[in-house]
Amino acid sequence: MSESLYIHNVGTLYEPTGYAKANRQLVLELAKKGVHVRFTPIHAEQVRVPLDPNVEAILGTLTHTPLPPRHPMLFHYPAYHFVKSSVQYTIGMTMFECNRLPFNWARRCNMMDEIWVPSTFNRTSFAQSGIPLHKIHTMPYGVDSVLFQPRPSTIPIPGRRQYAFLAVCSFDERKGIETLVSAFFEEFDESEDVCLILKTRASSEQEILQQQHYIDRISVQVSDKPRPSVILLSTTGSWSEEQLAALYNTADCYVLPTRGEGWSLTVMEAMASGLPVITTNWSAHLDFMNDSNGYLIQVQGFVASNPAYPRLYWAIPDRNHLRLLMRHVYTHPEEAAAKAELGRRILTEQYTWEQSATQMISRLQQLHNL
Repeated sequence: MSESLYIHNVGTLYEPTGYAKANRQLVLELAKKGVHVRFTPIHAEQVRVPLDPNVEAILGTLTHTPLPPRHPMLFHYPAYHFVKSSVQYTIGMTMFECNRLPFNWARRCNMMDEIWVPSTFNRTSFAQSGIPLHKIHTMPYGVDSVLFQPRPSTIPIPGRRQYAFLAVCSFDERKGIETLVSAFFEEFDESEDVCLILKTRASSEQEILQQQHYIDRISVQVSDKPRPSVILLSTTGSWSEEQLAALYNTADCYVLPTRGEGWSLTVMEAMASGLPVITTNWSAHLDFMNDSNGYLIQVQGFVASNPAYPRLYWAIPDRNHLRLLMRHVYTHPEEAAAKAELGRRILTEQYTWEQSATQMISRLQQLHNL
């Protein structure tokens, strides 16, 4: 069925970002299923994730795939980079973390022939922003449940204690870094054999120092002294997917008090790795996470993500409820393990990259038959 299908993919493949990771997985699966994929980078990718040489070779060939005169184009990137082709049927695939889109995002989306979003959360938020509902197609992301699975840890973490919480995220307000660090320091005494591992990125060694200073400042505010039980793993380089998979296996629980997600690949990876997950009861990850397979932080309210855009809001996770959930997971390991097992089973049965590509191929086949 897919032998006659073509697509011109525009985006990123190699950067240490969620967009690049998802795009890389999807084009590999599409190509594996016989779709003729041409890839064009939307910009030079300066910082690159280490990849298996065979995978890199396959991706490299995609820049030269011949295309027929008429073929669909897929821009898979933040919508402010969307460009409508004057000749080809043009699809935009993107996501956003607030209840609505910024005006320039909505304008660019409306220029496209159709829009793909990974979550039902974004199907609603995009429609509320003026994107016609008939243009919006939900195309869920997936997870590599073979790479991300429970297995013995192979990464030593200096300072790791008997029980470890883990967060893998950018060091910013949206991911709830201050809420997480404050809640951990407030809930757990330094005498307890518990730590919080923060895996993040930085653009320079100076930025890493600033991140550590930020953590120490919160510690002093809560405890009057710096505390070593929050372990910062921050690098200017990129970890490989294999290293990230091993990192999840060093932890006992994944925690992310995010203010909003367009999907949340790290929550999926943690669940696939067999970890119980604590995260906010709002936005896209509720497509695959609920009270039966994880722990959802109550939302205290909502706040504008940017004062310049008061109609665009995201959640305020309740810090006290986060404290309660972290303590509960720590003291109820059997219950947490049962939820984690269910979470992994749901992902491996319903949310693989192969299933994601199959759904996209179905839509491409419909377009081909028009």
